[in-house]
Amino acid sequence: MSTETMAEPVVLQVESDGGLALPRPLLSPAGLHEGDRVLVFPLRSGLLYLYKIDAPEPLSREKLSALMRDAFESSGYTTREQVLTLVRETRRELAQEW
Repeated sequence: MSTETMAEPVVLQVESDGGLALPRPLLSPAGLHEGDRVLVFPLRSGLLYLYKIDAPEPLSREKLSALMRDAFESSGYTTREQVLTLVRETRRELAQEW
């Protein structure tokens, strides 16, 4: 995506029901429109990966795996051990929150 089409960052507030509305200036540059489906994958505490799903049918295991691999790699998690460490850390954080 070129910098000419990128929106300025904004601060949003999560609603009491957990909802989060993304304003149109953030959606349009990403090619997102009303009714689109988006895969949201937590990478680590405070970091989510969003990916527009173009296919109307559910994602295959292979496609979902490829999307997750791309998300991890783009965030610097390039080895299986790094991903497993991230999962273990996330589990520990979640256990502490409960």
